[in-house]
Formats: sequence, C-alpha cells, structure tokens
Amino acid sequence: MEIAFPAEFHAFMSHPATVPLPGGESGKEAVARATPVLEELMSKYPNGRVFVVTHSTLIRLLLIHWLGLDADRYRRLLPYVDNCGLTEIELAPNADIKIFCYNSRV
Repeated sequence: MEIAFPAEFHAFMSHPATVPLPGGESGKEAVARATPVLEELMSKYPNGRVFVVTHSTLIRLLLIHWLGLDADRYRRLLPYVDNCGLTEIELAPNADIKIFCYNSRV
C-alpha cells in the first residue's frame, strides 16, 4: 500500500480512524456500522450476557468511542489485542461503559 498509494498510506498512518486506505472504510465508519448491531443486542438481551467476536481493530475503536477519546489515538492507547484475547465489558443504555478486562488470555 505504501508503494502504490504513498500519500494515502501516510495519511492513514497519521489518522488511522478517520482516513481509510483506498477502497476501505475508516475506523469511524466501522464503529458507525457496528454500533447499531450492539445496541440491538442490548435491547434484545437487556439483562443477559452476549458473546461477541470481532476483529481486534474494531474492539479497540469501539472502546475508544465509548470512552469518548480521540479515535485516531486508538493505536497508542490500546496498542494491540492478542488473537483470542478476551475483553469483557458491560454496556447499558444511558450509562458509562464498564470494562472488566481487556485482552485477557483465556
């Protein structure tokens, strides 16, 4: 990508949540696409537990979004998620997110 699209690649590396690579979606667009699905799960299972499997980038972007932090800083604030790393959170309408564990090995 860096060779084929040098300007776009460097813009993406500087602003990974807001500038997409050519043909891709931005991190903010991915959050906007995922959020309604998670809200639907919250309304469908208001007192239940739901297991969601997602890409490591998306969970980091969602956490940054729910914490109200600058999305373009997600790589610095949450540098990685291991394959099969467990993140346990609690979401409720009109409430702050609760993070019980992040990237825990199971």
